[in-house]
Amino acid sequence: MSGAISISGGGMVAASQRFSNAAEQIASVGMTMPSPTQVDQVLPSPTQVDLSSSAMQLMESKASFEVNTAVMKSTLDTEKRVLDILV
Repeated sequence: MSGAISISGGGMVAASQRFSNAAEQIASVGMTMPSPTQVDQVLPSPTQVDLSSSAMQLMESKASFEVNTAVMKSTLDTEKRVLDILV
């Protein structure tokens, strides 16, 4: 059953990364920040970032994280019950 734990853990990491990427896209709308060559670089304007798809990505990654958390908890509970039976 530890395979289920590692798979759900990997799913949680992937969902967290997708959430972070979508949040960065939303946060970067209209901001300016210096580039490595010290020249100001303008980040995407609101018309260049699809806010609705970024918001959907946030919701999907949150749901994915929650599902993977539930799978991990269920697997750990099942393993505990098996150990309780064997002992």
